[in-house]
Amino acid sequence: MEIIIDNDEFSVRLYQNVAYLKVKGIQDKTGADFFEKTIDEMIAKYSQDRFASLCDLTELILPHPSVSKQINKSILKLSDSLNYGHNAVIVKPKFLQIMQAYIFSFFLRNISAKTKIFMKESKALEWLADFGYQLAEIEVFLNNRNNRKQKKAD
Repeated sequence: MEIIIDNDEFSVRLYQNVAYLKVKGIQDKTGADFFEKTIDEMIAKYSQDRFASLCDLTELILPHPSVSKQINKSILKLSDSLNYGHNAVIVKPKFLQIMQAYIFSFFLRNISAKTKIFMKESKALEWLADFGYQLAEIEVFLNNRNNRKQKKAD
């Protein structure tokens, strides 16, 4: 199964048994509803027996706790429905402690997946690779995205 979504608030990729999620800006009820719908679609169509995620929250502005609880409900549904083993989360070093506390208090509360916080995308990918997840397509996507960013900067 493959999922590809790009809009102003989310970039979502599901290749093989790894999902990539980048959240941009502050999330509101509409964003949480979109996230919930995407999770429901993934649960309905996903056929792999093992699943991991790479979540880039470097551009996330922390939402209201009620929105975060709705997001948690969707992640719990994912965790309860699939064999969700590992979750690598990337945050900015400057906000590490605040983000880590918020993520575990709201987004990932009571989630069964083993989660680790990273400040570098490369380290998060290495960690997931150590568990045998199929990262080739995600890495190609990320390399292409990083190359486009570099060209814009030049």
